[in-house]
Amino acid sequence: MCENPRHAKSKCRECQNYITQAHLHLDYVGHAELTNRLLDVDPLWDWEPLALDERGLPQFDKDGGLWIRLTVCGKTRLGYGDAQGKTGPNAVKEAIGDALRNAAMRFGAALDLWAKSDLTAAQAEHPKAEEDDGRVSVSTPAQPQRTSPVPGPEAGVGQEESREQAFARLTEQYRNCWGNALALTQIRLEGKKLGFSENRVQGPPPESAWTTFDQLLADRIAELGGGEQRAA
Repeated sequence: MCENPRHAKSKCRECQNYITQAHLHLDYVGHAELTNRLLDVDPLWDWEPLALDERGLPQFDKDGGLWIRLTVCGKTRLGYGDAQGKTGPNAVKEAIGDALRNAAMRFGAALDLWAKSDLTAAQAEHPKAEEDDGRVSVSTPAQPQRTSPVPGPEAGVGQEESREQAFARLTEQYRNCWGNALALTQIRLEGKKLGFSENRVQGPPPESAWTTFDQLLADRIAELGGGEQRAA
């Protein structure tokens, strides 16, 4: 705040905060938004501190930072967070939230917001050939060639993905969540919604025979005891 009338506080119509009129809006995925994304992928996701102190509480390092393990669809990755010099109980919550965002980035959550370069442009410059990944069908129908976008997990921050990208994303997700019936059910439902049920795919290693996207997930969910009714 200063004597400049442009810096007077008022309620912003866009972000709904009572703040100086000279503030800037930045794309940001907070703790609640990240939690929602993780739940969409794996309702059973979990995190734990990398170390505990003598009281059994999460152990912070000498810099006030916290190392954690984040597990999503059975895969665990490390993350690190700190409170940027804050103190007290809010500092603990800030460090946890920061560590979760850092670890979730390793799973691709809001990766475009972390990157200093344009990831879409980089991918277009060095596209991944279909033969580089035998997990994606070589007999995919003409649908993936369409350029019309479909809503993706990043739609909340104004991002869109093509049908080809959406199919590749779902393929990667079911491979990573092969042991989670609930997550596979959600992936199967999204595949139906986007029209990928009849796309030809294979299961994770050891590679299974070629089958349809919907049949592969239905069989795997049944093997895990997920029940056909959950994908209805």
